[in-house]
Amino acid sequence: MPAMRIRFLLALFLWWLAGLAPCAAAPLASAATTRISLLTCAPGPETYALFGHSALRVTDPGRGLDRVYNFGTFDFRTPHFYWRFLHGDLRYFLSVTSFERFRLAYAQDNRTLSEQVLALSPAEAQRIGQQLAATLHSPARFYRYQFFADNCTTRLFDLISTSLAAPVRVDSAYAAPAATYRQLLAPYLAPAPWMKLGMNLGLGWPADQPTTFRQRLFLPTELAAALAHTTRRQQPLVAQTRLLFVAAPPTTAAPAGFPSPAIFFLALGLLLLLAHQLPARYAWPGRLLRGGLFVVVGLVGGILLGLSCFSLHTPTQANYQLLWLLPTHLALGFARPGSQWRRYATVSLVLLGVGGLIGGAVYYARLLPEAGILLALVAAQLLVFRRQCGRP
Repeated sequence: MPAMRIRFLLALFLWWLAGLAPCAAAPLASAATTRISLLTCAPGPETYALFGHSALRVTDPGRGLDRVYNFGTFDFRTPHFYWRFLHGDLRYFLSVTSFERFRLAYAQDNRTLSEQVLALSPAEAQRIGQQLAATLHSPARFYRYQFFADNCTTRLFDLISTSLAAPVRVDSAYAAPAATYRQLLAPYLAPAPWMKLGMNLGLGWPADQPTTFRQRLFLPTELAAALAHTTRRQQPLVAQTRLLFVAAPPTTAAPAGFPSPAIFFLALGLLLLLAHQLPARYAWPGRLLRGGLFVVVGLVGGILLGLSCFSLHTPTQANYQLLWLLPTHLALGFARPGSQWRRYATVSLVLLGVGGLIGGAVYYARLLPEAGILLALVAAQLLVFRRQCGRP
């Protein structure tokens, strides 16, 4: 994939994380007619829209105010933007825009937009509106984005929870029990198989731990469902739910894109199998395909090692995929078979077996069979390479 296309896709994905750009600051909400609503933007087919988005709407009909506060804004002009995003120290911040501008943006993207009006007392609504306006004008508007623990959705839940005068009760019986972060992400990643593969390979052991009900609220649709099942004083916390825009069904079939990872890996395996059947004087196609595979695996392993060791994104740490996506395979991609490489191939196969057992037990078979296909492909080529190395 060309570098320009990679940057474009990352920009689109980050645009989803950011939401809308900030507009002029809003005055403090203080009137007794202030109303607070949770806006939930449904997931869309594009890469940047896969997980949806959340924002708070603050309205005051008596003063003609109708604004949307968004904790998912970032500045693309930040120095070393991409590095800071991968490292996990990119600052996101609270911004505000008009409701009409917000609604039109999602209508133009053909994404369903829903609203849950919260049953708050005038004092509680004013407290939330004033807190948002005060945060907007203080250093607290900036924060370090953490996809699972501290994002544009979790911040809204925390703000609502801390602003209520009476305790709430959430009936969590509707939610699937003991789901891991990886399992929660699976249905959202299904429309984008290559992103699904990349994101799952980039996530480490923390993403495989069972989540509490509170932890799953990093997803916008999960927060909306939780509020719909929340009561206090035996009354629903959500006074009214309505659809502000309903996405129209696609009128044309989606154009055929790049083959899915499973099909691509199976086709590559078939080509390698055929290439290894050629006479010795035509061995170069097999060596070229195998070398390319090891180079790509080594590069992916290098990225995963950097994320696991140096990134502040906790879910990328303790990544057991590094047991078989070894960065050192990059050198193997350019190596000619020889006795000096036999021990390396043997150790790599042992590590691959351990990593395959862990990954297979945790999620490969149920959530990501294409990772199992890639693992088998790497194992087969290590075996071929080891045999060609001869005996020491």
